[in-house]
Amino acid sequence: MQNMIEITKRAGDSLGFVNKVERIILDRVLLWTPDELYITCIDNWFDDKWLKFSGTIVHEISVHRLVDVTLPPFHPNRVISSDYYLKQEKGYLRKEVKAPLHIYQNSTSNLKRRIIDFSMNGLFIWYSGNSESNGTGSIMGYLVQADNIFTFYLALSSDLDWGVKKSIGLTAKEANSILLKKTSNVIKTQLATLYKNHATADGLARFFIRGRWVV
Repeated sequence: MQNMIEITKRAGDSLGFVNKVERIILDRVLLWTPDELYITCIDNWFDDKWLKFSGTIVHEISVHRLVDVTLPPFHPNRVISSDYYLKQEKGYLRKEVKAPLHIYQNSTSNLKRRIIDFSMNGLFIWYSGNSESNGTGSIMGYLVQADNIFTFYLALSSDLDWGVKKSIGLTAKEANSILLKKTSNVIKTQLATLYKNHATADGLARFFIRGRWVV
C-alpha cells in the first residue's frame, strides 16, 4: 500500500503556497494521527470569519458555534476538490468520500450538520485556490476527537514568502516553525513515529508523495 497524501497544484495556484499547505497537513497528521482525513480545496481565498461559522438564520444573523460545531457552509459550487483518506495499518489510503461535506441547502439547514456526525476521530482541512493571483492563501482545520473539537485558521502571504500573515488557534510562531520545516524531514519523522515497520533496506523511512518516494 502506498502512503499517499498529496495536494495537487492547479491553474492559478502558487506552488509555494501548495507546498506550505502540504507541510501543515503532514505535520498535523503526525501530531494528531487522526483515523480520517478530509482535504477540501475552495475556489478562492476565504477569511477567518468562516472559522466555526455555521450559517445564518432570519434577518441574515450569522451564527458562530462554540458548541455543536458544524461544517462550514461553503457552497458546493466553490468546492474544487474534496479528498478523503482513511488510516490503515501501513498508512493513509485515499478512499471515496463517504458523504459530501458541502451540499446544496439553505444556510439555516447547515446549523444541523454537526461535524461529529461525519467523524468522531478526524482532521478536516480546507485551503484556498487561486493563491498565485491573490498573493494570499487560507488554510483552515478542524480536529475532531470524540466530543473535543480544536480549530485553527491561517492566512499566508506571498509577501512573507508564504509565511503567516494571520493565525487563530495556532500561534504565528508555531505555524511558521511548521512552514519552515523541510518536507522530507517532516515525512521521515512521520514514518519513524507511525510506521516503524515500514522502512527501506538501509533503514531510512520513505514516503510516497507526488508520484515519487521521498527520503
